[in-house]
Amino acid sequence: MMLSSILFLVAAALLPPLVLLRVVYQMDKLDREPGALLLALFFRGALAMVPILVLEVVADQFIDFFPWRPIVYLFLAYFVVPGFIEEGVKYRVLLRRTWNEPHFNHRFDGVVYGVFVSLGFAAVENVLYVLTSGFSTAVVRAIFSIPGHAMFGVVMGEAISRAKWLEVHGQREQAGAARRRAWLLPAVLHGLYDFLLVGFGWIFYGYFAGLVVYVVRLLRQSAREDGPINL
Repeated sequence: MMLSSILFLVAAALLPPLVLLRVVYQMDKLDREPGALLLALFFRGALAMVPILVLEVVADQFIDFFPWRPIVYLFLAYFVVPGFIEEGVKYRVLLRRTWNEPHFNHRFDGVVYGVFVSLGFAAVENVLYVLTSGFSTAVVRAIFSIPGHAMFGVVMGEAISRAKWLEVHGQREQAGAARRRAWLLPAVLHGLYDFLLVGFGWIFYGYFAGLVVYVVRLLRQSAREDGPINL
């Protein structure tokens, strides 16, 4: 493959996540986050590919015990593994880097952080897929996979912001529940996405459309209700 072709495919793979990052960044009207912090989150999300690959290889060894039970195999391979492992690692990266971050002082901040981590991972994954499978893969993933990762990041980030607000206001038990939701809800949504994508046709498209409606409403509501966390 010629260098110009490689560069073209890499650009095609990176453009969709970069566009979505800009959209979410511009929705942060009150107190935009510093570029250095957002770059750090993006690259940490990209580096999350390493532990995710390791954990998925280990999980695949366990899943191979169930080839004779197709439903169990598909559930584990396409629901549990991508959903709970990928979102679990991203959640860990997000929480460790931002929970005590001084700039995490507005309700919409968590959404921005979640999307930057999620799309950091998605950008690397997209480059690998597109270099392997070509430009047509870039088009399909720009419509479904990249927005999917962004939406999981929105859901995770909104729950993290809610947890932060609850803890600041002394509601520690509710904050803990919100933190758990920040991992579990994106994991379930991601798992359903991958599971339905494998052989469920129009059910998947209906699910994806519903997910878009839900997340767009959540995103707009979060932006509309943005304000200082300590108020």
